[in-house]
Amino acid sequence: MKTIIVGLAIIFFAVNAQASTYREKRELNMEAKGIQVLDISCGAGALVIEGKEQQDIKVEAEIEIEGISDKKAKEFIKDKIELSLELKGTVAYLKSKINDSFWGPKDVRVNLIVTLPPHLNLKVDDGSGSTRLRHMDGDVSIKDGSGSIEVRDTKGNLTIVDGSGSIDVRNIQGDVTVKDGSGGISAEKIGGDLTLMDGSGSIEVSGGDGGVLVDDGSGSIDIHDVEKDVTIESDGSGSCNISGVKGGVFRRD
Repeated sequence: MKTIIVGLAIIFFAVNAQASTYREKRELNMEAKGIQVLDISCGAGALVIEGKEQQDIKVEAEIEIEGISDKKAKEFIKDKIELSLELKGTVAYLKSKINDSFWGPKDVRVNLIVTLPPHLNLKVDDGSGSTRLRHMDGDVSIKDGSGSIEVRDTKGNLTIVDGSGSIDVRNIQGDVTVKDGSGGISAEKIGGDLTLMDGSGSIEVSGGDGGVLVDDGSGSIDIHDVEKDVTIESDGSGSCNISGVKGGVFRRD
């Protein structure tokens, strides 16, 4: 199937010969008509995603490199950094990849701000760095290596698979499933069912219209004001406080 690469433009160089950090900004755009899914694959750097009533997918990228000269930074970007937005069928693929960084500068980041129509579904595969997502209507799937995750004000189902880092989800109308290695989890005002499988770290749940299922390795558990059943498959080690549950409370450990 034909691949279309679109809208890559260097906006400006924020270069200061005396500075220790080299920065370069780029912008990518793609018309969203006919697209059903945005698939994002990115490495180190912050990722911000926001649904907006617009006709295109817009990406603002900032490349940051510390500890080398401007000339070497430009060469590294040219040779080792991939930044592209491609269309294959009904799926748009956004890639931000740093190649062979082991032999290059040790502190390289590509920070991304992505705005898109809220009806699109999202698939995110993120290496490291914080992830913040808001105002999406479609389903969202996030796979993350490390770094904090914040998701708010979404209407579809949400799935998160995370290695380490805190997770904060609020005002989610659909079902939420979280599989987390380590780091605290906070879930507030979840409209659908909530499933939390956590290795270590505290769990806080407040205000849910669906049922809650928790399988926890270690860390405190606090669950309050849930409309349906709460099931604790395992609470590992740590305190477990449950109150304001209108359904039943079941403990299987």
